Amino acid sequence: MIKRLILAITILIFGYAGLVFLTNWTIDRIPSAFDLNPNPAYAVTCFLTGHRTSGMYKICYYNCLGSTVAITIKSTQLCPLTIKR
Repeated sequence: MIKRLILAITILIFGYAGLVFLTNWTIDRIPSAFDLNPNPAYAVTCFLTGHRTSGMYKICYYNCLGSTVAITIKSTQLCPLTIKR
């Protein structure tokens, strides 16, 4: 009975530690709005043309050499004046 309890507690501890590790590993690798292009050698600078707030989020619109690009950020943040694409 005690061995099963110790085994169950050990599994819970390692499972929780694994979950924390994977969560931190994934969050660190989410690209930000400022890093939309993984290869900056071919980056195009896009300029802010406008924004719209929708609930908890803000949609920022950019002109990228004639094409419109949009990014979504938190409504409390300011839209960056330029982004690399």
